Amino acid sequence: MPVSGFQAFSVTERDERRKGIIAGFHPPLELLAEDLLERLAPIAGTRLHAHLPRLDWPLGYQPFCTWLALTREGHGYQAAPQLNLGVHADHVALRLGWDTAAPGFGRFEFLCRCGGLGDLLAGIARERGFRIRVYSAAPWPEGSRRVYESEDDVAGSFREVARRGVWWEIGERHELGDALPLVTSPALGPRALAVFSSLMPVYNRLA
Repeated sequence: MPVSGFQAFSVTERDERRKGIIAGFHPPLELLAEDLLERLAPIAGTRLHAHLPRLDWPLGYQPFCTWLALTREGHGYQAAPQLNLGVHADHVALRLGWDTAAPGFGRFEFLCRCGGLGDLLAGIARERGFRIRVYSAAPWPEGSRRVYESEDDVAGSFREVARRGVWWEIGERHELGDALPLVTSPALGPRALAVFSSLMPVYNRLA
């Protein structure tokens, strides 16, 4: 991803910011998606689809990030879990993520609490150095605010979701500055592949 692309997040005018984010990041994300879909196919168990947002929701929405989502769903992917590469003004995230308002999120929480999925999540997090995070909504220009982070407390993350969380994730968060050489180089692709491959056992349980 180009270093210059991150400048788009600071553009004040809404539509110009949206256009800058899409122009700066979506072409390289499309190329990355092709590579990831091919390499993840042998372990996905089914066909995966790549999604990039249009960022054109109603006027009250202020674009503050963009993402590449890999899901089983060809349409309506935001209602399901996502293998997601999120690009923000201050960080890039590689994660398995959920919109907590999604219809299936309650089933996911149940499987974690009662179906052994929580133990699997915690084990992967400890082994791979991943973190479980919850985000709440925040005004522009922040857009979202990290309100919870833990190495392995899955139950605690759900308590925070009940309080104010709008997004739940497990994976890596690379802060810009120190991580800029990684996220703007070809090394990001193998890193994303490694993270998504590690999280595939969880994703497959949610089929």
